[in-house]
Amino acid sequence: MSKKQLVHFFEKAVNDKGLQSQIDACGPNNSCIVAVGRKYGHKFSPATLSHWQRDHR
Repeated sequence: MSKKQLVHFFEKAVNDKGLQSQIDACGPNNSCIVAVGRKYGHKFSPATLSHWQRDHR
């Protein structure tokens, strides 16, 4: 579930410049990105984000 939430969050960010700006402002801080995701109703962990980043770079 967490990975699915993460994927939906990034799909939403593709078309939302404001959301992209918030993610960019977090820089490499995965906890910050998780907090932004929660703000938009997406629940995933910093570990899930780290694994996703490793697999998608």
